[in-house]
Amino acid sequence: MDELKCYFKKIHNQLEAGFNKTYKKYGLTSTQLDVLIYLSQESCMENTLTDIAAHFGVKHTSVIHVLKLLEKKGLICKSTVQGSRTKPILLTGDGMQLCNRLISKMQQESPLLDEIMFAGLSENDRQYLKKMLRQIYRNLESDAFKNM
Repeated sequence: MDELKCYFKKIHNQLEAGFNKTYKKYGLTSTQLDVLIYLSQESCMENTLTDIAAHFGVKHTSVIHVLKLLEKKGLICKSTVQGSRTKPILLTGDGMQLCNRLISKMQQESPLLDEIMFAGLSENDRQYLKKMLRQIYRNLESDAFKNM
């Protein structure tokens, strides 16, 4: 079983390193890009630190660092609405423009990434893998795992 966990970690590391290399020229890490994409897709909502942390399943402290970096780069800002304890996080014009450009780039490259990642797997294999990974994810979201 430890071998399976090791493969999950290795796959994550390979993907993370590849994405970081690709987006370094834009001054972004894959984590920063993930947050930008989330904000662009949820732009009709007032996204707070809590919303972002919940979406990615991480602690607030992990998100705070990423948001500070994105704000320093001028890609996001906190809403200036008064009277609310939580400040919605918004993409700036530059943030939206960069995000749209990178989403377009990702959509063009996605078929190639899929071809590389899933080479040697039939469509049935891919569907079964998706089903298994979905189940593993649900298991890890369970109270049984959280209360270990």
